[in-house]
Amino acid sequence: MNSHEKQKINSADSRLFRRRQNLKISDDIIQQIREIFISGQLRPGDKLGSEKELMESFGVSKATLREALRVLEAMGIIEIRKGLMGGVFAAQVDMKTTINSIQGFLKFESVSIYDITMLRCMLEPCIVRIVISQLSDDHINNLQKIIRESRATDPTQEKVKGISFHRYLARITQNPMLILIMDFIDNLLEDLKKKIGLDEDFYQAMDDYHYNITKQIIDKNVAEAQKILIRDILATGDVIAKTTGSPAYRPNMTN
Repeated sequence: MNSHEKQKINSADSRLFRRRQNLKISDDIIQQIREIFISGQLRPGDKLGSEKELMESFGVSKATLREALRVLEAMGIIEIRKGLMGGVFAAQVDMKTTINSIQGFLKFESVSIYDITMLRCMLEPCIVRIVISQLSDDHINNLQKIIRESRATDPTQEKVKGISFHRYLARITQNPMLILIMDFIDNLLEDLKKKIGLDEDFYQAMDDYHYNITKQIIDKNVAEAQKILIRDILATGDVIAKTTGSPAYRPNMTN
């Protein structure tokens, strides 16, 4: 690792490359490298160093470093190159990598269904407004197809129902940030639904909400579409909160 590369990594934060008492050593390494990556101080193709140099920088064994590097490589944050010019490099980021990176960050935080529901209530009504302004016949056909397929799907199958509808609304906006955020939110919800297991009545209720939201979108009734959407979001949050024994988000609503 040359002096420029060392300065780039060590200047990211005075806390970096110091042991964090509450973390497993390999998790500590993962979090530190991820923070440098997320901060933008590493560009795709930048070299972090050789395996030996990183072992010295972190003061860890080869086995501990390799454990952390395997996780970082799976997240898509780094790539490991072999040979004389090899080493550990910052990887090129795509949407999947970004979602994995955010999920990896949240591994060390506490994200509840309360947090998820609050974010959805703030974000998704705005998405609906954009959707109605950009709606085409193809969009309508696709929304109706999603609902038909969801109703025809056995909810006991591995694929979770009720996810694609909200993802597709974000895609209609053609805004990559909204698409990224909604994909991330749906990934969290999908994991929760798979863990707790939900019955047919839940999925039937979600299908009904999606049908009524779509109807209001087609009629270009922004306010009514947003109202039903909020009920959909809160109903999902309430069921998951009750099942997991955690607090449910309940905004102050006058109607």
